[in-house]
Amino acid sequence: RVLPELFEEQAARTPQATAVVFEGETMTYADLNARANRLARLLIGRGAGPETRIALALPRSSELITAVLAVTKAGAAYVPLDPGYPPDRIAFMLHDSEPTLLITTSTLANTLPTSAATLPWLLLDTDDTHAHSQRHDPADVSDDERPTPLAPAHPAYVIYTSGSTGTPK
Repeated sequence: RVLPELFEEQAARTPQATAVVFEGETMTYADLNARANRLARLLIGRGAGPETRIALALPRSSELITAVLAVTKAGAAYVPLDPGYPPDRIAFMLHDSEPTLLITTSTLANTLPTSAATLPWLLLDTDDTHAHSQRHDPADVSDDERPTPLAPAHPAYVIYTSGSTGTPK
């Protein structure tokens, strides 16, 4: 079984239950699922799928939760990048993980290393991204929409540790 399937089952069982609370904002399972499905379709349209990686340079927020879920629904693995990391650490992680896309916000875009400019970006907080996402179906994403079917053996995320040398591993 895969994570998106398990989440979708929970969303179907308890659609009006609270799924996320962040700084006074509350999101139900139904809302989170719909938002993640729309974003997942946008990501699939930009090349996300099983065996691909999507870098997430986002602050802790409900948008981060939505993006993580959307990446997994697209079938890709997410690569979390703490925006507070030093630029050389972020640059190393981007180079090493070879993501197909970087998701961030317009606020953080100027804080990322210049090497990140070689990747396609998706700025979550723009009106254009929001409008494009809203055009997509809020229903659950199916294997027919992904480049290949999602399987439990596909990676879900790539996590780096600092290592004893300070170089991420």
